Amino acid sequence: MPYRRLPTTDKARIRALNSALGKVIKENGRKLAFSNHSVEELQNVKNNFENHLTQYELDTKLQSENIKEYKTAFDTAKMYVSHFMQVLLFASERGEINGGIKYYNGLEEYEGKLPPLNTEKEILEWGNKMVKGEQERMQRGGSAIYNPSIALVKFKVAELHDAAIFQQTLKRNTLRSFDKMQHLRKVTNDFISKLWTEIEESIDAESPKVKRQLAQEYGIVYVFRRNEKKKMSAEELQTDLLFEFA
Repeated sequence: MPYRRLPTTDKARIRALNSALGKVIKENGRKLAFSNHSVEELQNVKNNFENHLTQYELDTKLQSENIKEYKTAFDTAKMYVSHFMQVLLFASERGEINGGIKYYNGLEEYEGKLPPLNTEKEILEWGNKMVKGEQERMQRGGSAIYNPSIALVKFKVAELHDAAIFQQTLKRNTLRSFDKMQHLRKVTNDFISKLWTEIEESIDAESPKVKRQLAQEYGIVYVFRRNEKKKMSAEELQTDLLFEFA
């Protein structure tokens, strides 16, 4: 015997809900295979699921679109911090930096090499160290470094900081929407299962096959096992085209 298969995707859930609601509209007040209370619940479940799905898709889209802007801010800040460090180290090697690089909080430890700038944290930390160190060195009478200037470095690091905060906010929104959708998927499938059971119990038909075909009009999906499919004749396959096969 074929068995019912509950929706496994959001599109299938909406399709199942729309099929049942479409039957309500089609019958237009005539007797249905489920109660008026179930009709009201069906409409509420459908609206709630679709509204939250729309919000989840919007949150996901916003996060995805912002990744490009975040990546641009990341790459730009990394480039400016790296270039400033290189100019600083070259100038220090030539003896043009008064006091050397002692103001730049740990840069001496790398012995003329660049520290790692592979993560957001590293770029922000070293960028802020460069800003603080350059400001302190200039206050002590040192000449400003250009190409890039520390003002530009500070601006690009701030842009990355702001982009990172915004991206984290979008991630939290998406995660919150995802968790809500995970809950709603279960709630919606539970309702669909309950509704389908009510429909099957209300349909009075002369044979299981006719009963299934009538139930299909409400959106119930039946699945034939492969061994059952093999036993079906060509004529039976034609009459059961709406059935799925497992």
